[in-house]
Amino acid sequence: MNLRETIESIAKSHDVDLVGFAPLEDLVLAHPPRPAEDLLPGAQTTVALAASLLWGSLNCPRGSKGAVKDALIAYHRLESAGAAIGRFLESKGYATYVPPASLPADLIREGDKKYYAAEWSHRQAAIAAKLGVRGLNNLLITPEFGPYVRLSSLITTAVIEPGQRELPTQQCKSCQLCIKACPVGALSVSDDGKPRLDQPLCVSRYIQPFIQPNPWKTIRDFLFDRSVPTLGIQSLLEGYYFSCAECQRVCPRGGVQKKLRREARARRKRDSN
Repeated sequence: MNLRETIESIAKSHDVDLVGFAPLEDLVLAHPPRPAEDLLPGAQTTVALAASLLWGSLNCPRGSKGAVKDALIAYHRLESAGAAIGRFLESKGYATYVPPASLPADLIREGDKKYYAAEWSHRQAAIAAKLGVRGLNNLLITPEFGPYVRLSSLITTAVIEPGQRELPTQQCKSCQLCIKACPVGALSVSDDGKPRLDQPLCVSRYIQPFIQPNPWKTIRDFLFDRSVPTLGIQSLLEGYYFSCAECQRVCPRGGVQKKLRREARARRKRDSN
């Protein structure tokens, strides 16, 4: 097997669903720009990885705990695959860097705004490798799974030929269901039709379980309400973080998800009759 075929085999053995390759010259950098050369001098290629999420976890009627746990498991699959691929490439003499698939992230300040950014955009790597396109929900939309994926990627000094994957047209239908579903209004479309995300507003949704309208009530809850510190301790012990995922959940794209969604609608219709 050549390098590309061996990497694909390693990724599949770690339960990674999609693998793609792109020369770094094809990569469009996200904001703020994080060039691969800053992370690995002499880098030539990015290898993009995507791990699918469980439809049932994201659509659980009792909340997002299962969805967050499933995402953490997906990141574990991706990180294990990235580490194995990196060690394989370095055994062949090619330097490789695997940016974190999830946390830790950097805190970026721009004027009076602050937001979090990864040191490398896995989404942009996946777009360059033709795993999917950027949707209005600011997420990668894939033909197989829609936005029901988590992403990782690595950069290497190896020159690896990309595959022949072609994406269907209109991966994102611009239906704006994600924009309408966002509970804090963090998603919008710019005048030129590009998706826009207010990340500080989006992140504010994550901490809402801990926050009261009155700051003194928030402090009181942290000091005297046992449930709040307990949730915080669970988060620290498990690496668990609160998430919303409404923009993922309502997206109509993705083959597996479309089938499951149709079955769920049919089941609800039968139950109502």
